[in-house]
Amino acid sequence: MTKRYLIVNADDFGYSYGINKGIIESHTKGIVTSTSVMVDSIAAHEAVNLIDYPDLSIGLHFVPSSSLSIEKELKRQVDKFVEILDAKPDHIDVHKRLNLTGEIEKVLREYSKAHKVPVRRLGCAKFIDSFYGPHAKGDLSVNQLKSAINEATDEYNEIMCHVGYSDDYLRKTSSYNDPREEELKSISDPSIKDYTQEQGLTLINWHSIKI
Repeated sequence: MTKRYLIVNADDFGYSYGINKGIIESHTKGIVTSTSVMVDSIAAHEAVNLIDYPDLSIGLHFVPSSSLSIEKELKRQVDKFVEILDAKPDHIDVHKRLNLTGEIEKVLREYSKAHKVPVRRLGCAKFIDSFYGPHAKGDLSVNQLKSAINEATDEYNEIMCHVGYSDDYLRKTSSYNDPREEELKSISDPSIKDYTQEQGLTLINWHSIKI
């Protein structure tokens, strides 16, 4: 029987201090094994503290720009990531699920190949995004999270989540604010680790994915 593995990635580290707090809590108390940093956001500098969590893989949450080419923007953000963490990203995912087509796909595939870095939705792991408010029709319960876990059918699987604590800044700047606390509550529910194991899944982070 083929072993199956599950990565649980918390997107948007750095977007706000409340999100950062929630992501760290979702790792220490819940099933989050990985996060991705928005290097240009107000709380991105706190990513340096993530080195205190050796079981958490840390990637780049790439945000394409309208002013620079994809290649130049990726290099700029990777350089800033290195400046903050003194290390290159363990993996890359793209903000707001932008379609990996055309120039974005080309540049990310080339970067992945050259640097041996996995990129979300480029064949490294089955991507599961059904535990996220708009895609879960607002249902962010433990049962919905279990349904997302049940979608893990390949050898390697990734569940995307957007946990965090909502605050005034987040409510002013993002339409996805208070539901992050619902995600956090479910991700950190004591029953979820056991459920993951019962489904025959082993929690891993991106360090286990070899390119």
